Amino acid sequence: MADKISISQSKSNLKVRLLVGTITLSFIIICLLSAIGHTIVMDIERQFEKDSFTQQWQHIVRYEQANNDMASGEFPFIHAPDLSLAFYARETLYNRDNLDTSPFWQAMSRDEVNHFVTLGGNTYFIQITSSPHRTEPLTLIWKAKNDTVLTAAAINKLSLAAFITFWLAVGAALLISSFVMRRFAQANKMLEKLALQDSLTKLANRNALFNLKFPAANTGALFFLDLDRFRDINDALGHEMADRTLFAFAQRLRVLAGETARVFRFRSDEFVIWQPDTAHTDIQSRAFNLLYDCREPLNVGNTSLEVSCSIGVACLPDHGHNMDMLLRNAEIAMHRAKKLRLGVQIYNDQLAYNSTMKVTLRSQLRSALHNREFVLFYQPKKDISSGRLAGAEAIVRWQHPDEGLLFPALFIDLVEQSGIVHAFTRYTVEQAVAQIKIWYEQGFSLPVSVNLSAYNLMDNAFIPFVKTCLDNAKIPPSLLEFELTESATMVDIAVTKKVLTAFKEMGIKTSIDDFGTGMSSFAYLRELDIQTVKIDQSFIRHMERNNRNTKIVEGIVSLCRNLAIDVVAEGVETEQQAELLKKLDCHIAQGYLFGRPVPADKITALMAGNTNSLHVPYFQTN
Repeated sequence: MADKISISQSKSNLKVRLLVGTITLSFIIICLLSAIGHTIVMDIERQFEKDSFTQQWQHIVRYEQANNDMASGEFPFIHAPDLSLAFYARETLYNRDNLDTSPFWQAMSRDEVNHFVTLGGNTYFIQITSSPHRTEPLTLIWKAKNDTVLTAAAINKLSLAAFITFWLAVGAALLISSFVMRRFAQANKMLEKLALQDSLTKLANRNALFNLKFPAANTGALFFLDLDRFRDINDALGHEMADRTLFAFAQRLRVLAGETARVFRFRSDEFVIWQPDTAHTDIQSRAFNLLYDCREPLNVGNTSLEVSCSIGVACLPDHGHNMDMLLRNAEIAMHRAKKLRLGVQIYNDQLAYNSTMKVTLRSQLRSALHNREFVLFYQPKKDISSGRLAGAEAIVRWQHPDEGLLFPALFIDLVEQSGIVHAFTRYTVEQAVAQIKIWYEQGFSLPVSVNLSAYNLMDNAFIPFVKTCLDNAKIPPSLLEFELTESATMVDIAVTKKVLTAFKEMGIKTSIDDFGTGMSSFAYLRELDIQTVKIDQSFIRHMERNNRNTKIVEGIVSLCRNLAIDVVAEGVETEQQAELLKKLDCHIAQGYLFGRPVPADKITALMAGNTNSLHVPYFQTN
């Protein structure tokens, strides 16, 4: 089954992530700008202080020129005019005579002339300068009254800018997240549509099917539909018409399913209908009604097509508790309905066993052929009129090491679908020819028929192989007969004619098995050069109670007699059937009345006269 898909719509989480991310980025930028701004403002303020002190020193020099008292060593209080009282207000000017300046001498020991020092939690600016009116340098120590006024003002303005920037960022984040969420919602809807809807039929696809939630009642039915012979439409009318047919059929299913059901395109020409809260007693009637409605002519443009389907049904909870199990079981039922042309098949446990068994057997075919686990059993053919043994049909059994003796119904289809079909047929022909040789050397000339498939007719090397086998065995070719089903003969009528002609030239007889079940049975009698027709057991069964079956068998026998074709009746199980066939001039019969398929030694004992070795109550030798 396909992997499940989950469509996640985390709109709120995305919005929160966008908002938090934008705000965090804005906060980091604000912090960086504030730090840089603070450093720049501090540098600018100190430069302003230097400029301010220098300008005030000019006032001192002019004052010194006007007052020669400063030359006497006295240093009266001087109030230098401030350049800007708000930002550069200064306190008192001192000299080294009237101030305990010992800490400053250490700070002044450097070669710098003008510099800032921090002492006792205060910031001072020290100037050492000369004056034309003094013999010694004049040292000025300035104490800043408030060196954070400019910084505080700048920080206030930066804080205001940061506050505005922060809320602008929040607003931008909300706006961007809203825009992104709208685009996200649109993209998500588009992705959901692409992920959960089939582009051709506009139905929900298999992803949507696997995401389907079961109803609270936990009951329902799953209908698995597969179109019959849809490839013929594709090959004959082209891909475009095939696609239009699928679309038209899908729309029909949508209408037929009703409002409570959901229709899915599972893959290619397969569809699934989920019908919740459906009573089990109504499932079979619903399935057949759906089958008949689907067979109504389907108008595709100007063309009217008859599109039939096969339907498998699985019920919740009887046939599965989850979608995977329901689908698997419904598909198993559908394949059986298609193979047996039942139209509708409701799942049962036996189907599951057969399906599991076939999967296991398919993987063991090659080793079984290599280990010679396939053995031939032989079912006798009886001449009703004379009571003699007229021949035998070689039927393959699989002597499985774990499962025991397996009938062909469990593995013949697997062989034909595998890559060993040619090797398998050669193996059975070799075994049959070897047994014919054994009987021939014992004095028994018993014709043995071997079944062929359509794949063998397409094998160009098969005819030379058969000729080599007969030449090596040195037996009459007439003792070997090949049986072909109707479906095998009509794969390619030209190839079939060529192969049958080659068999006839070699002296090998051919017969058509299961005659009457195909749609063109009588056309085979006209087109193909065959020697025997085997009437299908479905016409023989209940023949003594069904006059229509009797009339059909009578017609087939009469036609074949006029065409000089031998007739063999299959599936004879009662003495009444044998008597009716004798009256209808059908003298060769095969069925459980005359014997089941048995190993070769049982047939040998029968031909030797030991009739007790084979349960043939109607068999009498003359």
